[in-house]
Amino acid sequence: MATEKATLQYLQTAKLQTIDQTKNNFSASDLWKDNGVVLMAEAIGLSSLLPELEAHRVQLHAVVHETLGVDEFKPFFKGDVYLDLEKKFYGPKERWTSLFSLLRFGVMKNIYRVKKKSIPGNMIGEGRLLGGVYVIGPGEQGILFQYHEKEFGDHADLKDIMAAVENIKST
Repeated sequence: MATEKATLQYLQTAKLQTIDQTKNNFSASDLWKDNGVVLMAEAIGLSSLLPELEAHRVQLHAVVHETLGVDEFKPFFKGDVYLDLEKKFYGPKERWTSLFSLLRFGVMKNIYRVKKKSIPGNMIGEGRLLGGVYVIGPGEQGILFQYHEKEFGDHADLKDIMAAVENIKST
């Protein structure tokens, strides 16, 4: 599955929405206007980095493509969660997996790893759209790291994420 790298210009125009009563819309670039950010798909692993991220004045955010399941997700994620109205953080070329891919050994291993941690899940909603992780520097510094899921449940190496965070220039 070919992965097209996202550019800062592509991501900064994404329309995001708060997942609360207000449903405020805003531009994704507002997230990294003043400080670097880590945007994710792997909740527990990235949440474990929160003390280190805060030491670097870097914020942790999740960008989701649907609100279904967000309430179950939030207890495992230590940052704010936003809805990507256009799914830009899943592109520029969206990567979809088939239902049959859930039978692959790597996917089964990922599901087992999550179940072992007693993380609840469900089989409702659209879970076939693959996500990823971005480390973005403040302002126009740009995308310092991006990782795109190759199959359901895989995730970026936390050491690679922190190496990118350490390259964020403070404003």
